[in-house]
Order: sequence, then structure tokens, then C-alpha cells
Amino acid sequence: MKVVVVDDEKGIVDGLQKMIGRYIPECEIVGVAYSGLEGAKLIQERQPDIVITDIRMPQADGLDMIQLLKEKDCQAKFILLSGYADFEYARRGMQLGVKFYLNKPVEEEELRECVCKVMDEIQEEQAKLQEVDELKQEVSSRVMESALRDIIDGDSDNTAHVDELLQIACIPIDRTQLVCVLLEFESSLGSLMESGLDPVFRLIDHMLGQYRGVYRFRYLGAQVAVIVTHDSAIEYGELVRGFQRLKEALFSKMKLSVTVGLGTVKGRANEISISFEEARHSLSYKILKGAGVVIAYPDIMSMSGKRQAVPEDMISKLEAGLDNMDEGACAGAIREIFHWLEKEREISPVDLQLQCLSILLSSARKLSLEQLQQNDFLGRNLLILDGLSRYRTLERMETWMLQMIKGIIAFKLEHNIMKKKDVIAEIKEYVSKHYADAISLAELSARFFINPYYLSQLFKQKTGDTYLTFLAQTRINKSKELLEKTDLKVYEICQMVGYSDPQYFAKLFEKLTGCKPSEYRRNPPIA
Repeated sequence: MKVVVVDDEKGIVDGLQKMIGRYIPECEIVGVAYSGLEGAKLIQERQPDIVITDIRMPQADGLDMIQLLKEKDCQAKFILLSGYADFEYARRGMQLGVKFYLNKPVEEEELRECVCKVMDEIQEEQAKLQEVDELKQEVSSRVMESALRDIIDGDSDNTAHVDELLQIACIPIDRTQLVCVLLEFESSLGSLMESGLDPVFRLIDHMLGQYRGVYRFRYLGAQVAVIVTHDSAIEYGELVRGFQRLKEALFSKMKLSVTVGLGTVKGRANEISISFEEARHSLSYKILKGAGVVIAYPDIMSMSGKRQAVPEDMISKLEAGLDNMDEGACAGAIREIFHWLEKEREISPVDLQLQCLSILLSSARKLSLEQLQQNDFLGRNLLILDGLSRYRTLERMETWMLQMIKGIIAFKLEHNIMKKKDVIAEIKEYVSKHYADAISLAELSARFFINPYYLSQLFKQKTGDTYLTFLAQTRINKSKELLEKTDLKVYEICQMVGYSDPQYFAKLFEKLTGCKPSEYRRNPPIA
């Protein structure tokens, strides 16, 4: 702690310096003064934490000096040196916020006890300020992360909405170049969750420091999304090399193995979601390229994409095993099929997915579509194949296929099956109950085992609206109900329906209803 001593008696100043140096090693004397005016100037220059000052001094007394400094927003804590006859001075000192006093002559124990109390108060205030700053930063980060999620999962056609979200996320709209990248860690990031992802984020910021803007946040599970922006052209080869260096640094410094999928560079803000979908598609090639590599979208687009079907005799063996309910024969047939697939390394993950779907539908082709829809396990996994990025190797995909075949066999023996709900109806029902939560498209896809991109397309196809539009309308409808039936303040309703930014909520409300929340409350529609 930095200390300044102000007293017109040199002997007292010297004595306090010696006592503090000897008995309070936590403090450092950074200056002394012998009048109030001299003390005020010195304190403004040195910015001490603690000031020990006499009350009675020439030119300006201690209280005049304190008042002058308070007017200049001085944050130091003051200890007044006073005699027993200085009660009126002490009372004025209390009016100025002074809480600490020492009587002359000053005793060593009293000095240490008083200074320690002041230091405790300073540390407590600093801790509270730090807590408030951290809370503000956390709220700001959550608002930014929510906006970024909506941008990358959203509808690229709605330019105005994207611009609003970019402003919330503090991303300048006039940046000329941008690109999205998706990092997938080979661990669950569990070891980092106690301390948070800050070490990873700091390393990302450091390794990509040449770009004007780098925005990163946890996307889904062990994935981290990164948006890179720059106010001049982004050289793609250098960007790929930058992420290669980042991948190596994450492993060497933090022992984290990561696979990186890069989208292409875009020149318009509303193309962020397109670049992100490219990054996610690139990452799906991990099953063919292997884990722990950097995969750029232009590279995977140059692959040939063979479409040769699995030989019919292999499918026939699998069907015979299914007809006989022979799991062993089915397992042998699956192994033979995947041995054949291993030789076809040039096919794309999409084609590989189609091959697997073809195998499973061939295996189940004697079952009706209605029967498939009746079974929750088969319906979800046969009719909605999740992104292949979750399969790290062909061996894992083979294991999954075996589980599906076992499910088909079990289904053939199953009776009294409950009818399965439509997945979009399930999602709409879930959103109507959990609208106040941060339910992004990525989180819904994980909950309902659907690829996010597929879910986005299916939702629009089934409902005519994007998922984000449906969520916004659900929240606004609930806010209208709260405005009509409660006396809650608008900002309270904003938080209750899942928004953290009252200004954004008000804009969205007006956009969807044609009036501001306050106007709606004054003139609700007549039933």
C-alpha cells in the first residue's frame, strides 16, 4: 500500500516514517508534505492508497486539503492526526467521510492497528469492485455469445436482423472480410471447465493477433466457434497456416488435441452463417482425414466424391441375417461392408452418410415407414442421421451401425409400441415451455439428436418460419400476456422471456407487434 504523510511538524513526519517502515512492512511511504496545499499537490501526483494527515496546519489545514481532494475525486483513505481538543475538527472530518483517527502522540500499536483497519477496508472495496467488474464482463460476454450464436445459426437472407445482432455482438458491420472456423477438441474439455475456457481463448487471441477482430465462444459440447474479421483482405493460405500454428500451440502448451474446420472468406456480414456452415461441413471430413488436422473448405470441395453403391451381395448377406434374427451373421456382414468402405477413402462424408443410410434402409425395407415412425430409437436414427463429425473413426461408425441392426432385430420382436410424436411438434412444445432459457439451434439439435443445419431446413419446411422467428414470436407473445396481466416493469418482462438486452427486446417487440411495449400496455387489444 502506498502512503503519504502530511504534517507541519518535521519531527512527527520523521517519527511516522520510522514506525511505518519498522512495524508495517506492507506499506511504503511514497512522499511527505508539511502543509495542506503542498500535501494536496503531492497526493494528486503520487495517487497513494492511504494519507495520514494532521488537522491543524498552515496555508490549508488537513480538512481543507481533504475537501479539495474529494472534489477532484481522490480515492485515498484518510487517517486524521488530532488532539483531544480537536473535537469540532473531528466532527467536520466525519462529514467528509473520514472514519479513522489517531491521537497525538501516536503510539506504535495504535498506528499499526489503525493502518491495518484501513488496509482491510481498501482490500474489501477492491474485491467488491472486481466482483462487479467480473459480473459486468460475464453479462456482456453472455449477451455477445447469444448474439453470435443467433448469427451463425440464423437466416442469411435477413440482412437487417443480422446487422442488429452484429451491433449487439460489437462486431463492426463495415469490416470488409470475415471467415468462420469451428474447433473440435478430442476431449470433452472437462478439465478446463473448472477454470473456464479463458486459457484457450487467450491463446486463440494471441495466435490470431494479426487480425482486427477475433470473436470466440463455446459452441456445442467440445466445440469452440471462432469468427475472424479484418478491415482488409484476408489471405486464405496465411489463415490456414495460422490455425495450423494454433493447433500445434494448443497441444504443446495445454496438451489439447483439436481438429479444425475452416469456412471460406466472405465479404458481407450476412454471409457469416454460410461461412460457418462451410466450417461445420469441413469438420465433418474428420472421419476421412483423421483427428487433429486442419481441414479447409476449398480442399474438401476438390475431392471427387465417388458414388458407387455397396455391392448387392453384401446387402443380401445382411438381409439374410436379419430374416433369421442372427446377430452374429449381421455383424459379419457389417464388417465386410465396412472393409469395402475403407477402400473408398475418396468419398465425401455426405456420400458415406448416404451409403450408410442405404444399408440401413435396405436392411429395414421390409418394414413400413409407419412402423419406423412408431419406434423412437429407429425413427430418430434411421430417418435423421446426425452430422458425421461425431464419429471420429470408421470403426465407431461401424459400431453405431451394429447398434442400429440390433435395434431393427429388436423392433421385429417388439409389440404394443407407442406412436412417436412428430419431431418438429416436439421441438415447438419444448420451446413453448422453455422459451425463457438460452435455447439456441445448436442446443436443440443436441437435445433432439438432429443435425443443426438439417433441423433449420426441416423447421422452415414444416412451419414456414425459421426457428429463430418462431422463438422470437413465442417470446413476444408471452411478453404481451405479461404486459396485459401483470404490473412488471418492461426490463423485468424482458428477462423473464429470455432476453438480456432491454433495447433489443423493445426493438423486436415493436417489429413484431407494430408498437412499443409501453404503448401496448397502455392500449392492449380488445378481446
